[in-house]
Amino acid sequence: MASLVAFAPAHASPQRGVDPVHTPTRAAGDFSLLIAYSFGNRIAPGVDPTRTVGEPGPVNEALAETAIRTRGNRAIPIYAQTEIARVLHAKFHAAGVVEIPPNRKPDGTLVYLSTDGVAAKVAQLRGPSARVDVAGIVAFSDHLWRAVYTTRANGLDAYAPAGIAMPSTYDGLSGQDWTRSRTAYLPRDYAARLALLPRLLR
Repeated sequence: MASLVAFAPAHASPQRGVDPVHTPTRAAGDFSLLIAYSFGNRIAPGVDPTRTVGEPGPVNEALAETAIRTRGNRAIPIYAQTEIARVLHAKFHAAGVVEIPPNRKPDGTLVYLSTDGVAAKVAQLRGPSARVDVAGIVAFSDHLWRAVYTTRANGLDAYAPAGIAMPSTYDGLSGQDWTRSRTAYLPRDYAARLALLPRLLR
């Protein structure tokens, strides 16, 4: 598949093109914030998943560890979905964590928080600084490309951290059936990538 960098607007910098194969990276020391996207969860017996955010599970625990490793000894904020934020607080006692929770309907049921929804919330929270931010993205390996480009589609300059491996082992017991295996996940991810392209190329 030919690179889509050629389809970027003429005024775009090389970093802002769209490469359908490779995820753009940048040194972790360049980031002004991190965004950690969750992947799956664990649903305890007897818990209503429509009303209760699931437990982090092993994948989100690994994502939290990756966020800590990416930030290192710097004090930049970490914007993290609830499943990751819980681990950052409970296990790492991390400061500067901004939790990104799902919304709730008037009846108390959860509204699924998509990758796009997370990126939009972070962009809103950053306000005017979003125009100059450099966002480091922490996400499950098969989700990383879309997480980076979805963040860009919401106005943030986003990259994966160079030289830092993302979690790649699926959780067969995840409460989200599409995150239990590559076979279940990749068709969904690729469909979402195609839907994202028009926003990136306009």
